[in-house]
Amino acid sequence: MQENSKRKVFIHETFPGRDLKEEDMSGKCLIDSTVQSVKLQDARSRSIRAQSTNFQNVSVDQILSDKGYYQDCSWRNLQIQNSFINGSHFSGCRFEKSTGELSSFGLSTFYDCKFKESRFSEISFSGSWWQACRFENEDYTFVRFPSSVFIDTHFANCRLQRAIFRAATFIRCTFENCNLSDAVFHKARLIDTKWIKTDINQSANLEEVRHE
Repeated sequence: MQENSKRKVFIHETFPGRDLKEEDMSGKCLIDSTVQSVKLQDARSRSIRAQSTNFQNVSVDQILSDKGYYQDCSWRNLQIQNSFINGSHFSGCRFEKSTGELSSFGLSTFYDCKFKESRFSEISFSGSWWQACRFENEDYTFVRFPSSVFIDTHFANCRLQRAIFRAATFIRCTFENCNLSDAVFHKARLIDTKWIKTDINQSANLEEVRHE
């Protein structure tokens, strides 16, 4: 992308390994492309649009990438830290074997997305919206979902240690074989939510939880 700084649309293109520092890639559109082994640092990528694009071994550090729109994209071995991806929309996306810390996806929406074998610490999804999503073999510590909404979403074999679900709403969701050690569900609303081999009483704060 560095050599094509004025271009906005990229179709059927591959971006091989490179380091991009203090670049502004805002407004770019990627379609049926591959971004591989790219490291972004101190960069801006606001209002990115991506469709059917694969992101492999991408590292982002101190990135402002809010208001993005991603459809049918996949991230494998994503490494994210100290970054803001707020107000973004993800539809039909897959995240696998990703790691992240000290970053925010606040007010973002996720539809038909799958997170598998990720390790997140102190990531914020405050006010996020999740529908028809699946979390599988996720490992979270101090990951925050306050005031978020989950609809028809499945958590399977997840370690949600000290996860914060304060004032979150769950509708027709399932927690299966999950570890909720010291998680917080204070003021959460649980509607037709199922617990399979999962003990919500492991949580640290269940005050004012509503089961409907």
